[in-house]
Amino acid sequence: MSEPVKSSNSKLKTGDEPNVDLYSFSPSDHQVEKNCESSKSYGEVKEKQHTDSEQPEKICVVPIHRRPDLLVPCADLVNSEWQRSQTARVHSLQKSCSEFPISLVLLHGRRETERLLGHARLSRVVGHSSSLFVESVVVSKLERGKGYGRTLMEETERYVKSRGFKRLCLTTHDKQHFYAHLGYVLSTPVQNAGAMTSFVPMEMLLRLSRETNAQTPRVMNAHLTQADGDVGGARSLSCPIPPPPPSSTPTSLPPPPPPPPPLSIPTPPPPPLSIPTPPPPPLPASSSQPAGQITVQTLTETPYRDAKRVPIFWMHKDI
Repeated sequence: MSEPVKSSNSKLKTGDEPNVDLYSFSPSDHQVEKNCESSKSYGEVKEKQHTDSEQPEKICVVPIHRRPDLLVPCADLVNSEWQRSQTARVHSLQKSCSEFPISLVLLHGRRETERLLGHARLSRVVGHSSSLFVESVVVSKLERGKGYGRTLMEETERYVKSRGFKRLCLTTHDKQHFYAHLGYVLSTPVQNAGAMTSFVPMEMLLRLSRETNAQTPRVMNAHLTQADGDVGGARSLSCPIPPPPPSSTPTSLPPPPPPPPPLSIPTPPPPPLSIPTPPPPPLPASSSQPAGQITVQTLTETPYRDAKRVPIFWMHKDI
């Protein structure tokens, strides 16, 4: 009898992609096992092999760059939720690589009869080396209501953890309760690197992010300095000093004529005392809330807006 092969586990560094194609939660990932039964009476050894028909169908996530045959079906799946030309979507999916961004597809069944269930895209977070940003999370409309949304997120988290990352960040417009049920909590915004990391080093993105964040207070201070100057006397410096009046000699210029008498303007009569003074107009309803008050983000209300000024919720989960 041959001795079983011992496998050695090696710890992955953050960002290293494992050498396996599928990240499945069913036991059917493993090779077909053979159970040997020895019969003492006949001295024979019989091998019983578990065939594929006896194994349960598996659900797994696969990086799309390892399955180029799924580019077009995956593009159609994502476009069913967010409209875009198929060519542009395929081009975006082709940017998937082990160094991020990565597009994961959720598959069900064996290779011959597999079904494409969902998609999720992972990218780096600027300034947070142990975090990833998940977006474009979508499940096929024909497969919704079967728990595949939860499965997609759980398998995505398993993949992220296998790559050595510790946090997943995301945004949502209306699925905050679903993500909260999966363990995500409300958080502050982060900067998603997207596909920029494929041609711009992360160090440069981090430096640009810091410069952008530091530019806002400098601009505000410049405005405040200018406003203070207007109030504190800078206006008198900006106005030209009027020239002194020319020296007048009594022989060169005649004396100016006297000014005309002022016109008498009749004073309007005072209003009658019987007419009451009208009350002041009511204050608008919005003035009841102090100006500049910050709205705290909850599962029902958020102060954040996307590029289209639509309310958006920021969440994350430590995995």
